[in-house]
Amino acid sequence: MDKSLFNLSDTSFPLFVIEHLKTSFGLIFPPHFHEHQLQMFYFTQGKATIYCSGRAYELDPPDILLINRGELHYGENMSPELRYYVFRIDLELLSGYGVIPCVQKYLDPLEKSLILFENQIKSKTITELLEKMIMESRTRESGYELSLLSCSLDIVGELFRHHVETAYTQHEAELLMKKRERFVKVFKYIEANYMNTIRLDEAAKLANMSEGYFCRTFKQSTGRTLTDYVNRLRLEKAVVLLNQGQCNITEAAMSVGFDDVNYFSRVFQKFMKQSPSGYLNQKRRYFI
Repeated sequence: MDKSLFNLSDTSFPLFVIEHLKTSFGLIFPPHFHEHQLQMFYFTQGKATIYCSGRAYELDPPDILLINRGELHYGENMSPELRYYVFRIDLELLSGYGVIPCVQKYLDPLEKSLILFENQIKSKTITELLEKMIMESRTRESGYELSLLSCSLDIVGELFRHHVETAYTQHEAELLMKKRERFVKVFKYIEANYMNTIRLDEAAKLANMSEGYFCRTFKQSTGRTLTDYVNRLRLEKAVVLLNQGQCNITEAAMSVGFDDVNYFSRVFQKFMKQSPSGYLNQKRRYFI
């Protein structure tokens, strides 16, 4: 089961808050990045691994993970039940919301990706601010929007004061963003063509990179080689087919792009830590 328990979302408001419940193992969300937003994950139950710009963060309550604007990230659920909140601060909306002029001194560098904060945040102050935002979002008493704006700015101030990791020049930031945008094309191509042969030269051409440079930067960005990334995606699709019970192991393997069922079994064993037949014999099936 994958559902939202609670959310505060308004396209005209610079803060987005949503609580998620996941009761199936595996991918929480595919690789992507946000163009104008800072995002924070706040975990309240279970364990997850979030991959961000090539690094893996193993998280459990009450951990906080921050995703900077433009940082490529995806997540996997590692527990039978995972609950977490997502907070997104829209920097573009916040900048145009009539906040005091000196705030631009801090928002502009974030909007241009000149400042990157630490990803893993350990801060009692920020935890308390997130809890306050949850309470304000739930009760929505008179003036709650002002309180949420105040909390958002307090969080940005706390991040600037204690959690700046890297400062880039304008040129460096533009190069990083172009690299991320190239990989988005690759991810979309793989998602649309995973059942066919995914060739390294085609993926590198989509990213406008040499094959060697593509391999290095793809591994840095996703934590996996291109082959492992494609096989993992195919395996997730195959598990869905097996769970539906409408095809056997060979048919599932062939449907998602594996030409050799023995190779499929080896990949299955690598990621699932068991054979396909062993998986099917379980009463409770899941994806690791």
